[in-house]
Amino acid sequence: MKFKAYVIFIVILILSLLPFQRIDANSRVSVHDPSIFYDDTTGTYYVFGSHLAQAKSDDLQNWTALFGREYENPSSVLGELNENLAPVFEWAGYDDADTAGGRYSVWAPDVLWNPSYQWEDGTAGAYMYYFSSSSTWRRSVIGYAVSKEVEGPYDFKDTLIYSGFTKENATDGSSRNIHYTNTHIDELIEAGVIVDGFNDKWNRDNGHTYDNDYAPNAIDANVFFDKDHRLYMSYGSWSGGIYLLELDPVTGKAIYPGVDGVTPDGRRIDRYFGTHLLGGWHQSGEAPYIVYDADTDYYYLFVTYGGLTREGGYNMRLFRSKTVDGLYVDTQGNNPQYTGWTPDPINTAYGLKLMGNYNFNDFDAPYMSPGHNSAFIDENGDWYLVYHTRFDQGSEYHEVRVHRMVMTEDGWPVALPYEFYEKERALALASDSELAGEYEFVNHGTDSSGRAIPKASVILHEDGTVSGGFTGTWTTASQDGLYHLNLTSADGHVYKGQFALQYAERSSQVKLVFALVGDDNTVLWGSKDSDASSLTSFWNKIFIWFRDLFR
Repeated sequence: MKFKAYVIFIVILILSLLPFQRIDANSRVSVHDPSIFYDDTTGTYYVFGSHLAQAKSDDLQNWTALFGREYENPSSVLGELNENLAPVFEWAGYDDADTAGGRYSVWAPDVLWNPSYQWEDGTAGAYMYYFSSSSTWRRSVIGYAVSKEVEGPYDFKDTLIYSGFTKENATDGSSRNIHYTNTHIDELIEAGVIVDGFNDKWNRDNGHTYDNDYAPNAIDANVFFDKDHRLYMSYGSWSGGIYLLELDPVTGKAIYPGVDGVTPDGRRIDRYFGTHLLGGWHQSGEAPYIVYDADTDYYYLFVTYGGLTREGGYNMRLFRSKTVDGLYVDTQGNNPQYTGWTPDPINTAYGLKLMGNYNFNDFDAPYMSPGHNSAFIDENGDWYLVYHTRFDQGSEYHEVRVHRMVMTEDGWPVALPYEFYEKERALALASDSELAGEYEFVNHGTDSSGRAIPKASVILHEDGTVSGGFTGTWTTASQDGLYHLNLTSADGHVYKGQFALQYAERSSQVKLVFALVGDDNTVLWGSKDSDASSLTSFWNKIFIWFRDLFR
C-alpha cells in the first residue's frame, strides 16, 4: 500500500505540472429572453427573463435558478403580482384577451445599476428592472421597478410607454375599451409634455385601429448608459419597428420628445415613442439590445428576426452606429427603413446574421432558433453573447447559452462556435502549423429559415485554396498572439475573423475553430480537432481513472 500510495503521489505531482484541462457538465437553466447583468458588489452574473424567471452564476457556465416555476405569485422579483402590478394590468397583461382565464404576461425584463437614482429618503443608487406586459400582439405597456438588492424584491414605480390605443372608443379582442384616455397619454398632453397633442399617425380607420405599421409594440425594453453617461431605453417588436427614448437617470422615467421631428438622415422622431431606429410596417425584428464599445467607439444594436418557436427561424442580427441614436447599419452600410408593405423576405437582406440554426458532430441534436440575446463586455474588454436556444428534439424546451465573441479587424464582434468555458482562456495557438486541414463548416447565410443548416465541411489547403462547402482562397496572419483568417469566395466576397481554441460542448475535445464576418452580412464557422485534443483526452482519462480509484 505504501508503494501504491507513493506511485499515486508521483503521478499526481506530474499531472499538476502539465497543462491539463477538463470540462465538467454545466448546470443548465431555462430562462427565456435572458438579459445579462453583472453585479460588481457580489461578482455574480444574473440573467433576468420572461415569465419572471431568473438565475445566477459565478462563471457564466453553471447556473442556479432563482425561481421554482414561471409566474410564481408572489414573485421573488415583483412580489404579489395582482396587487403590485395593478396599474400595469389595468391596460394589459392579466386575465384579458390573450391572457384570459387568469393568466399573466410579463415579458423580457432588463436590469441595470443606476447610481443616479434618487430614493425618497435622499439616498442614491438603485437596481432598476424594466419589463413589459401584453394582452395582444399590439396592446402592451412597458413599466419599471426599483430595488436596493439585485435579487429583489423590486418595487413597481411607473409605466413608461403604452401601445395599442385608439383615438376613438374601440376594442381589440376583449371587452376592454382601448381609448387612449385609459393610458397616461391624455395626462401627458394636458401637462404639456406632449406639446403636439394626439398624433393621428398612431391610428388608422378614423381613429378606431392602432396603426402598428407606424407605431411600435411596447415590449422588449433594453436600458443602458451611453458613452456620456446619459440613460436610454431601446424597445419595440415587429409592428412599427425599434425605437429609442432617453430616460431621466434620477427618476428612471421617460424624457418624451414632445414634438415630432426628423433625424439628419431622414428617420422619424415621434413626439411620444421617440427616435425610430429601424424596421416598421410589421417586418420581422424584435428584442433590441445596445452595447457601446469604447475600443471601437461604436454602438452595437442587436435584434432578433423570425419566430421564436423551434421551427420559427429565430436568428440574431447586428447593426452598428457611431452615435447612440443612429444611423445603425450592417456590413453593407444599410439600414432597414420601410414606408409600405414589402415581401417579408426583403427584411432578411438587412443585418449581419450572427447565428441561426446550426449543428456539429459533437451535438446530440441541432441547436434551433437561437435568439432574444443580450451581450456585455467584461473588465478585460472581452465580449460575450447571451441568448436562449431550442433544440431539434421535438419540443419547445430551451436553455441559456453564453458564447465568447472576438472582434474582426473591421470592428464587428462575432461569436465563436462553441459555448464559453472559463478554462478555454488557458488555451492558445502556438503556431500556424495546424491551421490547414478539414473543418466542420457552418454558413449561417442570411435567411430566417426554420430548418437546421445541413452539415458541411471545408478544407483549407496548404496552397491557400479552399474547397468543399466553400470555394475560394484563404490567408492568415499572426498579430499580438492572435491568428487572423481571411477567406475570399470564388465570387469575390471577403470574410474576416480569427482562429481560436475552444472545448467542444459534449466532450472534452479541444477544437481549433474559426469565426468570420462577411461583407455580405454572413457569418462563417469552422471546427476541427486540434493537435492538443489527443493529449487533453489522454489526461482526461487519467484523471477519471484516479477519481474512480478513490471512490
